[in-house]
Amino acid sequence: MKKILKFFQYLIIAIVCTFILSIAYSKYEDFKNPPPTKENQLKAKKRNERLYSCLRDNIEASLKLKNTECEAYADGAKVDFNDDSGKKDIIKNLKSKEYAERYDNYDQRFLKCYGEMTVAHKARGLHQSNRELSIRIKDGICKTYAKGEEINYEGKR
Repeated sequence: MKKILKFFQYLIIAIVCTFILSIAYSKYEDFKNPPPTKENQLKAKKRNERLYSCLRDNIEASLKLKNTECEAYADGAKVDFNDDSGKKDIIKNLKSKEYAERYDNYDQRFLKCYGEMTVAHKARGLHQSNRELSIRIKDGICKTYAKGEEINYEGKR
């Protein structure tokens, strides 16, 4: 009987120690990954506004900037919005109005997908932790979506 009581005593001690260690570990995780400060939240909000502005202008004004250029603009880099060299190449390749409409639809679908996935990646931290991977994922999935394939990508509304 004493052995059983001793066993339960050790079991209770082990459970209490496990509980204390789990609390200590959660505090350590909070210390290691603190929540974003108000200043960081404002910076992220301003960056998102600049990115969405660039993407929206890309659609509305047919600027035809590359997504990496919009990302750079959102991060504060200078982007020449009057450089229409890419647009000239596109216009040269347009053979008919039908092709032009299809191309515009492709851009709209791509930018919609890219913007929504960027929001989702930022929400789960991939955009900040591994931006290159995030951009490669978004490019691949959004190109497929823009071609007309109906896929459920992350962040789709």
